[in-house]
Amino acid sequence: MARKISQEHLDAYLTGDFATLLTVIKEDPELSFDIRMNDEVKIYYNKGLVLTTKRCLKRKQHFTVTPLDKGYYKDANDKIKKKADALPNIQNVLNNKSKLEEYFKNAKDIVYFHAKDTEFTTQQYIALGNNSFDKRFVVVDMEWAYSQADVNLSNRMPRTKIDLVIVDTVKNSKGVNDIYLAELKVGTGAKDGKSGIIPHVKKTNNIISDKNACASLKADVESLIEQKTALRLISGTPKQLTLADKPKMMIIAAYRGNNEKIELEKGIQTAKEEANRLNMEEPVCIMYDCMIEIKL
Repeated sequence: MARKISQEHLDAYLTGDFATLLTVIKEDPELSFDIRMNDEVKIYYNKGLVLTTKRCLKRKQHFTVTPLDKGYYKDANDKIKKKADALPNIQNVLNNKSKLEEYFKNAKDIVYFHAKDTEFTTQQYIALGNNSFDKRFVVVDMEWAYSQADVNLSNRMPRTKIDLVIVDTVKNSKGVNDIYLAELKVGTGAKDGKSGIIPHVKKTNNIISDKNACASLKADVESLIEQKTALRLISGTPKQLTLADKPKMMIIAAYRGNNEKIELEKGIQTAKEEANRLNMEEPVCIMYDCMIEIKL
């Protein structure tokens, strides 16, 4: 089952009950619109789930709208709880742009207090900078995971989430558009341990080596591109893409100083050696400078 929403759900965002909601989301660079399975759309801020819409045929209402969960603020201080109390009833303000903006402002403040996540914020910035067909790369999804619901328990691979699913809009030498499973690492503290670069090389190789996982990913990418283009979440002039059957790995290493750069380069070299040991194609590695130089 691919990650996609029904035509009715899509229409709700284009011209129906969620049209104003979509406008507010698109105007806010800190919000991420992600299409999930089971006809769901999840809106994230800083890795916090701030809103969910879902088509639900078994209820009288065609759609359910789920606001920020109370778990984000149940143990918070009084200031944050006041912001929670100020959250409007989302069902009642779907056509009110200013009220929706107020909802997201307070929801973001609550999530930020709950858990600051530098890495996910950087993911969002990368997605924002690569959301057009007029650019070389297009980010089509964040936090992608291979659904193994139909896979026998004994045959399931360790569950992992892919930070960014990226499509190359330029065809390779074989005439196909590569799909990259990108792992983002911000700073040296993110390159070691269970969530470090080496474990992700192994987990990514598990996906690349599994025909069913590759087929699931390709189906997801096809549907996500189609629907995000319709919603104008991917801009520019659409291109005729011939997606590769098998993805490749990409490592994006973000550094905030020369020492971090040196350490991350060492980690990337180790990742390349691990890929070679696994007979895996060498990951494409991108070094990203987080420091902002002021120029006139």
